[in-house]
Amino acid sequence: MNSSVSMAAKLLGAMLIGCMANLASAKDMVLAEVHPDGHVIVTAEALFAKRFAELTQGEVKVDLKTGGKLGNETQSWAKVRDGSIDIVRINCAELAKDVKSIQFLSLPYLFRSRDHMWRVLDGDFGKRADAEVEKNGAIVLAYYDSGTRSFYTSKKPIRSRADFKGMTIRIQNSPVYKDLITELGATPVVIPYNDVTEAFKTGKIDGAENNFVSYMESGHYKYAKYYSMDEHSSVPEVLLMSKKSWDKLTPAQRKAAQDAAHESAELMKKLWADAEVAAAAKVKKEGAVIIEKGQMNFTGIEEFAVRLYSKYIQDAADLNLVLGIMRTK
Repeated sequence: MNSSVSMAAKLLGAMLIGCMANLASAKDMVLAEVHPDGHVIVTAEALFAKRFAELTQGEVKVDLKTGGKLGNETQSWAKVRDGSIDIVRINCAELAKDVKSIQFLSLPYLFRSRDHMWRVLDGDFGKRADAEVEKNGAIVLAYYDSGTRSFYTSKKPIRSRADFKGMTIRIQNSPVYKDLITELGATPVVIPYNDVTEAFKTGKIDGAENNFVSYMESGHYKYAKYYSMDEHSSVPEVLLMSKKSWDKLTPAQRKAAQDAAHESAELMKKLWADAEVAAAAKVKKEGAVIIEKGQMNFTGIEEFAVRLYSKYIQDAADLNLVLGIMRTK
């Protein structure tokens, strides 16, 4: 009798220890997102949260906070670094002021295509960028597609460098792009994104630049019907985990996070591609004219962009790194 009781007690004890171990390894994480529910990025993040939980058999659960409830992207970058938020999705441009290699991603005409960009991010450059991000307190889980930026204009299409002459082009506040637009013969104007529609209406600007989906969603196609797909900029989104949160995960949980992030990134590529197809169909139906990349003459555009690199990249090793990106097949 005593032996049976002793055995039962041992089994109960083992079960309690196992339950306590599971509880100790269970983690609740928060993912901050500025976009609202229904956005393609949120759909990709929802898959990440779902798969992360499944791959860890419920040990890690991710609470997705959308709509900027936890702050804007600048604030999210600061919070993931100090560990007050576990996971964030932000545009790489937010990292540029703190992560040297990320600065290079916004250089004009750096990538020949999105496939080129993915190869670079999957290679040695991506490893360097990931290491620099980690030194700043975060772990890169995945890069998300966010399209490429191209020029769109109201009076005439841009097919070559000569077409820029005399135009006024709205750009983001970037010294590189101010120089680029000026050299191409146009006048750069920095105005808030929300004021672009009114600027087209009043004739303050003749053109602007953004990705194709934003061109449609903003309604800019109604005032600037020529969209010239020069694809001068490809800056991805990035899914980050706080280094402090990462360090609390087991090796198996870290692998699960990476695998779940990879699956979500692949979904994001598909969702973005679908969104571009839908956007193209809509704007074409309403009269927009799309000038494909193969219909444009880049002579004198890309060449000057490359010359700009040496102006803004003083370190010889960094310049060689950038030129190496361009040479990546």
